[in-house]
Amino acid sequence: MLPLRPRTMRAPLSTMLRSLRPVRTTLPNTLRLASTQASSSSTSTTAAAANDTTILSEEEASKKYGNHGRPMTIDRELPNPLKDRTYRRVQFVGFWVLMGVASVLMFNYEKTNSPIVTTTLHFLRRSKVVREVLGDEIDFASIYPWISGELNQVKGVVNITFDVKGSKQQGTISLKADRANRHHDFLIHEWSLTVGDTKLDLLDDDSVDFSV
Repeated sequence: MLPLRPRTMRAPLSTMLRSLRPVRTTLPNTLRLASTQASSSSTSTTAAAANDTTILSEEEASKKYGNHGRPMTIDRELPNPLKDRTYRRVQFVGFWVLMGVASVLMFNYEKTNSPIVTTTLHFLRRSKVVREVLGDEIDFASIYPWISGELNQVKGVVNITFDVKGSKQQGTISLKADRANRHHDFLIHEWSLTVGDTKLDLLDDDSVDFSV
């Protein structure tokens, strides 16, 4: 006959779960006192810092911080905005004068390089009358030629004069022409060379068939 094992007593489940709960421990009185003192000291420090942010007078600041608390002053006069008014006006006027001169030079450069002026120079070099009076190597009279008058191909108006020179002497060319619209050719009214008091009508020159 086999011996019987003794039965073990099992605890209820609720009793086992209750044993797994964390045990609350109370802090000692010494630790509670230290934490209270730390919080009170931080509160007093914050209040002191808040009191330091108050605005102090000059005497109080000098007493508390010494010379470092005094306000900084600069012993220098403020600039007068009306002192250089004349100089600024001269600068303003000079700027616009330079802009105007630059614009005029730019427009004159466009006239110098226009097809009408270059065509006129081409026919002048081929004209026998002009070469007899001015000589060979006919070109503008100066390095920077000045074209006077109106030269507007869009409107169809040409009324210009400019100086030319050759190997013998120099003279002034006058050209006047117009057209009804851009689909028509220019009608030349005057193409002449003036040398001194003599004016030559180049439209009567048979050596060239001038047209622009």
